[in-house]
Amino acid sequence: MMEDTLTTGPDAADHHAENLAKLRRMAGQIADFFKAYPEEEAAASVADHINQFWTGRMRGDFLAAFATRPEDLPPLLRRALPLIRPGRGG
Repeated sequence: MMEDTLTTGPDAADHHAENLAKLRRMAGQIADFFKAYPEEEAAASVADHINQFWTGRMRGDFLAAFATRPEDLPPLLRRALPLIRPGRGG
């Protein structure tokens, strides 16, 4: 029964929101690093970094959260979004 309380209810929603905020913050830090790159390279570099170093689950959660509301992301991340590979789990 304890597991049920960990995966549903308000605590699960809070955890999910915290996870998305963390992914958003991490992606923002990556974008901040690559914004010094030439404009034509920056978005591809952000996406490449995320594709190489984030798990499939992280990428999937990030894409699911922001595909429908890309306006919540800074411009460089919005340009990188279509270049991020969807997650396959794990």
